[in-house]
Amino acid sequence: MNVPVRQTTIKLSKDAGGGLFVHNPVAPTPQLIRMMKALEKEHGPIRHIVLGTVALEHKSTFGPFCQYFPKATVWLQPGQWSFPINLPIELLGVTQRGPRLREIPNNSISTPYRYYANINPIPEWSKDIEFETLGPLRFQSVGGFSETAFFHKSTKTLIVTDTVASVSDQPPKIIEEDPRAMLFHARDSIQDVVEDNAETRKKGWRRMVQFGLVFFPSQIDVVPLVEAFSEASKINESMKPLGDGAVPFSLYPWKWHENNADLKNFNAISREGELFCPPILTKLILDREPDRTLSWVDRVCSRFAFQRIIPGHLNNNVMASPAQFRAAFDVLSSQPDNLKKQRPLVEDLALLQEASDILSKFGVVGPSKVCDGELSRVDGRFAGLKI
Repeated sequence: MNVPVRQTTIKLSKDAGGGLFVHNPVAPTPQLIRMMKALEKEHGPIRHIVLGTVALEHKSTFGPFCQYFPKATVWLQPGQWSFPINLPIELLGVTQRGPRLREIPNNSISTPYRYYANINPIPEWSKDIEFETLGPLRFQSVGGFSETAFFHKSTKTLIVTDTVASVSDQPPKIIEEDPRAMLFHARDSIQDVVEDNAETRKKGWRRMVQFGLVFFPSQIDVVPLVEAFSEASKINESMKPLGDGAVPFSLYPWKWHENNADLKNFNAISREGELFCPPILTKLILDREPDRTLSWVDRVCSRFAFQRIIPGHLNNNVMASPAQFRAAFDVLSSQPDNLKKQRPLVEDLALLQEASDILSKFGVVGPSKVCDGELSRVDGRFAGLKI
């Protein structure tokens, strides 16, 4: 599976202090550091590095990146947490201290960051970039969810992390640099031999998307373990390199339904790139706090006249209006007498629905306040399963 994450870099105006603003930096590989140094040479130093989420896949690279630019001010998303021990960000790689270690302003600044927030409460970059913060939405047991939407005024661009996404059948260019994952997933079964061409790549990509968004697509049948190992020993030699470094023993322990049956499932999610809120959020997190979430959505839509959106995953440079952003969260307004459908087909939500019910039962999160789950409890591979 390849699910790339996205970093966004903004050139700040003189009124905002100049230099560069980096949102959700990715891993500081030699290639990336060379690119950032080139941008600094042209536009001035990196002056602000912002973590706009509490999600692990973005947080894990944040500290290592910040170490390369010690003079930059670091801005943290409110509600940071870690598991199993709730460590402060200073122990997760961030070396900035004092006035260079800040929290994105919100209604309740965390204790370690209040001193400098009181001295200088308004970020200088806010002359170019306005923002609205969702949360923190605390879980009942441990952790929580929080994200900030940033609006770059001069380009009318909304920058988010995970709350909305867009996907099409065209694989991202970074995935195409190494097509093995797409070719790996393009097979209907382990015995298939696939050719590397545009159609095969699109087929593999759409299946990667389904795994990434619903985790257990309804159009696969799991192969028993003994059979999976037996089949792996007979794999065509030309297909073995597809899983090198990622998949042990060339395993492919499932079979896709024939005749591109999964295309309808992908099309239901994609709608040719229409904006949506990912189902893991609408089924496990935001449906516990729909009113607070929709209030944040309304603030974003009323304050910011954006024309495009840069999400943290999947499609980039998504042309979308506030009305389209609001529509992406429509399912959170679902009521018993007015049920709103999730984007994936009902059968693809079976695992997420079961996970939602289990997490509620064991007190990790509260019960869902959105009445959209009944069908996915009775339709799909987990129908009737009792935990």
